[in-house]
Amino acid sequence: MKKRNNFYIFCRFLLFIIFKMLFFFKSSGRENLPEKGGCIIASNHLSYLDPIVLSIASPRMLTFMAKQELFKNPFFSRLITALNSFPLERGSADLKSIRFAINKLKSDGTLIIFPEGTRSTSGQINEGQSGVSMLAAKANVPVVPTLIKGTDIALAAGSKKIRFFVPLSVHFGKLMYFKPSSSKDNLKDEYHQFSRDIIAEIQKLKSIKSACKA
Repeated sequence: MKKRNNFYIFCRFLLFIIFKMLFFFKSSGRENLPEKGGCIIASNHLSYLDPIVLSIASPRMLTFMAKQELFKNPFFSRLITALNSFPLERGSADLKSIRFAINKLKSDGTLIIFPEGTRSTSGQINEGQSGVSMLAAKANVPVVPTLIKGTDIALAAGSKKIRFFVPLSVHFGKLMYFKPSSSKDNLKDEYHQFSRDIIAEIQKLKSIKSACKA
């Protein structure tokens, strides 16, 4: 039986109330999240607020890949570790973190990945990297394309000032599955293509007028 993270649950509940009051937070497509089994939530990335809004939108407990630099401060490191974050050394093949992520997914965990790799400063969705495809393939789990709206206005990249009463929302799309061909020679190209397909599905969510829920 999985260990219950009461601290995570309490923080999610508290943040939901705060974001509902200060940002009119809404979500849609929660029915697309599988009730059990591992899965990857692949989202656009606009702001440092993104992990928070994904957490309060998802009924499932999420695990985060966070850049190594965020773990340098001992207090903040303990805090984000308690909230299911683990470090990733960007710009290198961090095999330890990759193995941890795969094991988490195989143990029915739900992992957040930002396919773009970093925050978008323009508000546009950039080209996706192949890491999300590789993890989906290695762990044999589906991907949930997800669109976040408004966080770039509430807390823009490079800004330290939060703007309140900006509507924020999260939209979960239909499950996607990586289906490799029989030839391993094309695997790298297939990873890149699947990442492009994920980004395309996230883009499509922009035009869907979903009925958002609290």
